[in-house]
Amino acid sequence: MSNHINPQKQWLRSVCLSVVIILVVGGITRLTGSGLSMVDWRPIAGILPPITDAQWNEVFEMYRSSPEYQSVNKGMSIDSFKDIFFWEYLHRVMGRIVGLLCLVPYLWFLFRGKLSAGLKLKGLLLLLLVGAQGLMGWYMVKSGLVNVPEVSHYRLASHLGLAFLVFGFGWWMLLDLDKEQDSPSNNNAVSYRPWAIGFLLLLCVQIAYGAFVSGMKAGYGFNTFPMMGDEWKPDGLFGLTPYWKNFVEDKFSVQFIHRWLGTILTIGLIGLGWKAYRDGLLSSLQTRRMKWVIGLVSVQFLLGVSTILLIVEYQVSLPVIHQLVALFLFAALLGWIHSLSSRKFVKAS
Repeated sequence: MSNHINPQKQWLRSVCLSVVIILVVGGITRLTGSGLSMVDWRPIAGILPPITDAQWNEVFEMYRSSPEYQSVNKGMSIDSFKDIFFWEYLHRVMGRIVGLLCLVPYLWFLFRGKLSAGLKLKGLLLLLLVGAQGLMGWYMVKSGLVNVPEVSHYRLASHLGLAFLVFGFGWWMLLDLDKEQDSPSNNNAVSYRPWAIGFLLLLCVQIAYGAFVSGMKAGYGFNTFPMMGDEWKPDGLFGLTPYWKNFVEDKFSVQFIHRWLGTILTIGLIGLGWKAYRDGLLSSLQTRRMKWVIGLVSVQFLLGVSTILLIVEYQVSLPVIHQLVALFLFAALLGWIHSLSSRKFVKAS
């Protein structure tokens, strides 16, 4: 086996890892109520944090004029402000780091002629996605700098979705470069790919609903499972008019949907994996990646149930871990789909 290090693969690994880190930091920022502590956006000058007392007083005065301070954190001390400022500042710095990790190596490879035509285009698209993610982040924050200091759950879901898209695009590029040795599989194994793609789309919907639950603080009611309180479907669910609003604006209807989408996704993926394993059509690589999907969706389901039951006691740690494992499941499912489409097949006997 060659020990040669592929610099393009190292680049994409660093991008994917940086997205994992910023996803964790972003989750903590959201759940500690730190996201609205910086009320301006300075892409260049904003890299420098306040250091002197005068600088801290300046940014604190800016925050004191914000709706969040006036209606939620009235009387907050500057020391408490520094705590929430830290997480939002770290989140923004991490965003710049992700951008630089995409841009600088891309330009270096480009000018040295180290990129194929396909990688040139894909790298450019990756850069555009990262830029869009930064703009969406500020657009999301702006939605909370108004009379009601709560960010739009639609914009929160878009911000999270773009993070997953950046990761997924970089991860797929890495999978294309990572030509892992594998045994041939039966050509009928490709029949699992449409099902896997369908479950990937369902997972994306589930991730969006997770953002809705977080943005609407819908997780702080009905902290029982599998029933919501004493009922499977409590009175008042899906009671908004027009009816479509129940799917995106009624917080407990949103929680109901998030619960059962997760259940369907878990049962469906385990069922698909069991069928694929029983049929014996998968190669060794496809089997390994399928097992990762089954293991992670099982862990994610248990984390989801635990978050419902224990959210009051673990308001930050459990949701952050739940979101992180969602990203790992997303990566595993992409990896399985990739292996189902890029391996050499042999005829069925």
